[in-house]
Amino acid sequence: MTEKSYSVGMSNHLQFVERAGVLLEMIGMPRLSGRVLGALLCAPPGGHTAAEVAALLQASRAGVGSALKHLTMMGLIEHAPSPGERADRFRMRPGAWAELTEQGNRKLNTFVQLAEEGLRALPRGGDPAPLQEMGAFYRLWLDLFPQVLAQWHALNRRPE
Repeated sequence: MTEKSYSVGMSNHLQFVERAGVLLEMIGMPRLSGRVLGALLCAPPGGHTAAEVAALLQASRAGVGSALKHLTMMGLIEHAPSPGERADRFRMRPGAWAELTEQGNRKLNTFVQLAEEGLRALPRGGDPAPLQEMGAFYRLWLDLFPQVLAQWHALNRRPE
């Protein structure tokens, strides 16, 4: 089935939600978690209940519940206050993207260490260029990222 035939009759909103699922699946996230994230990215300010997301996605409540738990544990979404309402509501967590990237960056030092270890272990005749490139790239990334993050936070200051 082609993407064009797949999307015939779907609203732009649902096409976006499905595309989010496919793209996030390509980077290792379960497709349903990606679809749920897509739905919450477009949610009204109060967020959605699990039942609302399940209805929108035409997915099982159990599957949506698992996806909501997964996204909550990742720190991308949060419970939204809903006074007087029995069902939990979920919404995107402010600042989630910067925090997620910052967490990932802490892991990138592993590549710098691996490059350094590889250079020390390089056999005679081995080409050091790939290891040097990997180390240099991640050292630069790790050096520049704090500046990017500081600029991001400066641009997105919220009134207290």
